[in-house]
Amino acid sequence: MGLKTGYKKFFKKNKYSTDEFEIYRSLVENSLDLFYRTDTDGCITYISPSVYHLSGYTVEEAVGMNMAREIYLIPEERTVFLEHLKQKGEVKNFKARLKKKDGSIWWASTNARIFRGSKGNILGVEGVTRDITTLKQADQALQESEERFRLAFHTSPDAINLTRVSDGKYVDINQGFTDLTGYTLEDVSGENSVEVKIWKYPADRKRLTEELQKNGYVKNFEAQFVTKSGQTLTGLMSARIFQMHGQDFMLSIARDITELKQAQEIMVQSEKMLSVGGLSAGMAHEINNPLAGMIQNAELITRRLADESLQANIEAARDLGLDMKAIQTYMEKRGILKMAAAIKKSGIRLADIVDNMLSFSRKSNGSISSCSIPELLDKTVKLAETDFDLKDRYDFKNIEIKRVYEKNLPLISCEATKLQQVFLNILNNGAHAMQEAQVQNPGFVLKVWADTFKQKLCIEIEDNGPGMDEDIQKRIFDPFFTTKPVGEGTGLGLSVSYFIITKHHKGEIEVESEKGKGTRFIIRLPFMA
Repeated sequence: MGLKTGYKKFFKKNKYSTDEFEIYRSLVENSLDLFYRTDTDGCITYISPSVYHLSGYTVEEAVGMNMAREIYLIPEERTVFLEHLKQKGEVKNFKARLKKKDGSIWWASTNARIFRGSKGNILGVEGVTRDITTLKQADQALQESEERFRLAFHTSPDAINLTRVSDGKYVDINQGFTDLTGYTLEDVSGENSVEVKIWKYPADRKRLTEELQKNGYVKNFEAQFVTKSGQTLTGLMSARIFQMHGQDFMLSIARDITELKQAQEIMVQSEKMLSVGGLSAGMAHEINNPLAGMIQNAELITRRLADESLQANIEAARDLGLDMKAIQTYMEKRGILKMAAAIKKSGIRLADIVDNMLSFSRKSNGSISSCSIPELLDKTVKLAETDFDLKDRYDFKNIEIKRVYEKNLPLISCEATKLQQVFLNILNNGAHAMQEAQVQNPGFVLKVWADTFKQKLCIEIEDNGPGMDEDIQKRIFDPFFTTKPVGEGTGLGLSVSYFIITKHHKGEIEVESEKGKGTRFIIRLPFMA
C-alpha cells in the first residue's frame, strides 16, 4: 500500500476533508526535506520528490531501494541508526553521511520512527531527512579554524594569554608565556594578573584596560613585567577583546624587547656622549691655560710668603724692615697660607676634571697589551685599599670582597691603566654609597666569565648597597650627573668609564639596580679588542 493511499485512509478515518489532505500532500511533496517510508526489510515504499534534489535519484529509482544498505556511506553509522530504532523505536537528529547517485557525499539529519498497523504489528520505518551539508561544512570550517588558532596559540614563541574580562582571571596561556615569565598554567589558573603580580607597575595594567574598553584593541603597548624568579622584563603587547560563549575575553600577545630597549638606550647614550665629548674638549682646552697659571701662582704665593730659606724673601723683608718670622706668624694667624693651599688643591682637582673632559674626545696614546682581567681586578682592589681619599672616609679593607672567576679565561687586548680607572670608579662609587647608607657587612662580588657564543669576556661588579631607582639608572652615565654632595663628586667618573669601555675598547657597559637591593655593573669586552 502506497503512502498516498495510506494517508487517504488515515484522513478519511479521522474525518479530514479532501482539501485538508491535499494541503498536507502538497506540503510533503514540495518540501526541501525528504519524507520516506520503508517496509520491514528496509526497502523504500514511499519517498517524496525532494529525493531527486538531494540525492540525484528519481522517485521511481529510489522506490524499492534498500535505504540502509545502499544509501549509507559508513556501515557503522547505519548500524548505530538501526540499533537506536530497535531499542527506542525512534531516532532524533541522527547525523550520517549518505551517497548520491553520482557517488558524491552529503550530510543528512534524520528523525525516524517505527510505524505500526492497526493491530500493533510493525509495518516499517517512516522518517524525515534534512540536508545539513552546508551546516556540517561550516562546523568543520569552524573546527579547522579553532585548530589553527590552537596551533598558533600553543606554538607561538611569543607569550600569549587568554583572560576573562569580567574578573581578569587567566583562562589559558601558551608555552611562550611560560618560557618568558616562568609561570605555568597551573600557577596562574583561576588567578588574575594582579594576584600573580606579573605587572611591575599596576598603573600600566589599568592604562591597558582603559584603552581596551575604549577601542576594543591595543597595539604596541609597552610595559614592564616581573617573572616568577623576580627578573624585570620589558614587553611589547598587543591585545584585543572578543566574545566567546556569550562572555568577553581578552587575548593578549607579548614579546620580550628587553635587549632591544637596552640596545636603544646604549645608542642614545653613545650619541649623547659623542656630542658632549666635542663640547668637553673645547671647554677643557680653554680652561687649561688659565688653570695652569692659577696653580703655579698659588705655589709661588706660598713660597714667597712662607719660605724663610729663600734668599729673595730674606732680602725683600730686610729692605722693608720686616721680619720673616713675624710675616709667617701673621699669615698663619690670618689663615692666608691655608687659603693659598686651598687654591692649589682646588686647582689640581679642577685639572683632574679637565683631564677627564678631554678623555671624551682625545684618542688614547696608552700602550695596548694582553691583560688578565682577574689579575687586573685584584690589583685595583689593592689600589682602592690604599687610596688616601677613600681611606679618609672609611676603611676599604673592611669591605668584604668575594671573587667568582671562571678558570682558563682568555687574555684581553686592552689598556690596563684605563680599565683600572673604570674598575676603581665603580668600586669607589659603590663603597661611598654603602658608607653613606651605613650598610651592615658591606661587600662586593666580582665575577669574570667568558661568553664564547658572543666572543666576549664578561665582568660583573656587584655591591649590596642601597641600590638606585630607575630614573637614576637612566642618567648614571650622563656627564656631570652625580648623587654625591656638592664638592664630593664631579659627575664624570662613570661618564669617562663609559667612554673607556665603549670607545677605547669597543665593549659594552650597563647597570642593573633596584632600590634597596644593591647595584650590579656589567662590562663586556671583546676577546680581541
